[in-house]
Amino acid sequence: MRAVLGVHRLPSAHEALQALLQLGFKDLEVRPTHVMEHVGSTLGKYLLTVTETEYYAQYMKNEEAKARELLNSFEKELQQHGITSEARLREGHVVNELMAEARESQADLVVVSLKAQETLGHFFFGSVGRKMIFQCPTSFFVYKPLSDPQTLKRAVFATDHSPFAQKALERLISMRPEGLEHIAVLTAYPHNLTSALAPFVSQLGVDVSRWIEDKLHEENEVVVQRLKQAGFHAVTEVRGEPIHEAIDSSLRHQEAGLIILGAQGHGMLEGLSLGSVTAHQVLHTRHSVLVVRP
Repeated sequence: MRAVLGVHRLPSAHEALQALLQLGFKDLEVRPTHVMEHVGSTLGKYLLTVTETEYYAQYMKNEEAKARELLNSFEKELQQHGITSEARLREGHVVNELMAEARESQADLVVVSLKAQETLGHFFFGSVGRKMIFQCPTSFFVYKPLSDPQTLKRAVFATDHSPFAQKALERLISMRPEGLEHIAVLTAYPHNLTSALAPFVSQLGVDVSRWIEDKLHEENEVVVQRLKQAGFHAVTEVRGEPIHEAIDSSLRHQEAGLIILGAQGHGMLEGLSLGSVTAHQVLHTRHSVLVVRP
């Protein structure tokens, strides 16, 4: 399992690495990647006039020396854990370069820490954050140090039971996160679905909400059994709440610190992991997020 890990500060990179180790990915190979941004892109138009002077050249030379020292230090930590690594130093826009490194190295995962906002500040806000969500060629993991590290081994896997969600499930299993001790398979349904189905289901003399939840539990149970076959402990959970509320409620109920989403979704939870839902989970919550792209 090859992971491109964004390195900006050693403490943040260390925490992201510890999270990867906790998740227990087997045969882990890490490409620690530091991206040097151009002065003009980070400090704005007022410094553009120095970009071709000897001062700028010296500045970039100094930054390169610091970056190589940083990467060397982090590679030593990786070696202590027996992890194969190949450090990469790139120049350009952070998100673009991380995605390019993922493509070129045929990585399985891109890893960033939310704490690394000094350079990754653009990543977590606005159009650039959405660019990572929509265009990252691989699965990606956003680790948030505010999460209790012990809860990272307990996850909520949100699914809409679409064909794509099934592919995301199989991809998750193939990634072999053997450190996960507990996975709750979550499906949510909107409140208005109950009233929409009431005229049809009520004729059968059954409680509409219970009928919906039983059907969704049946679908969840198929996923649970597949996870159990792969060696995971899994349970089913169904919530009659809007998706953001359902995820938050499930994380609290399961005492979990990780939400797992597919890279797209359709069906009852249409848009589960597209656009606003993934953006909300990545940008505006306290828990870590693993977005699985088949």
